[in-house]
Amino acid sequence: MNDDLHLFLSQYLLTPLGDEPISVTLPTAAVLVPIINHPHTPTLLFTQRSKQLRQHPGQVAFPGGKHDLADYSLYETALRETYEEVGITPQSIQLLGELPLVNSRTGHSVKPFLALVEPGFILDPNSDEVAEVFEVPLSYLLNSHNYVTLWVGHSQAQRQVHFLPYSSHLIRGMTANILFHLSTHIATSPPSNKKR
Repeated sequence: MNDDLHLFLSQYLLTPLGDEPISVTLPTAAVLVPIINHPHTPTLLFTQRSKQLRQHPGQVAFPGGKHDLADYSLYETALRETYEEVGITPQSIQLLGELPLVNSRTGHSVKPFLALVEPGFILDPNSDEVAEVFEVPLSYLLNSHNYVTLWVGHSQAQRQVHFLPYSSHLIRGMTANILFHLSTHIATSPPSNKKR
């Protein structure tokens, strides 16, 4: 395992997440946050949604979607949606842990799952849902200086929104919020004392 990836996992997974907002609704969707375990430069895999989709057309996203009644769990939802969207099989995916629940502007409570994917998988993007699949170095995503943060809304109902430009892509919305949480958590986490 790459040293940077080992450090990230030891800092993130072995450190409590802290308080998170309590959602009044149960999660209705799930996404996979897939770390591709390249030997020299670990990356995260993203999709760019098709412009033909009704919700969030053209946005950068993690693989995932709405919970189906046939899904045994939200993690199974994330695995199913990942396979349907980009063709990565569940056998190629190792669950690392759950991330805090996030609420989308469309009224969904979304559960992200952090996972490790070994390179060598075969991508098979669903062209009806996915316009592009691309990867971003983990080190770039964990650097909080790469994010642009704005305050939006009225004075008593302001909220922060985050943007992450990368190459020709602009990561925003719920996806950027998940990433920003990871980057700020790493930035404020003390190094783990666990020996390798």
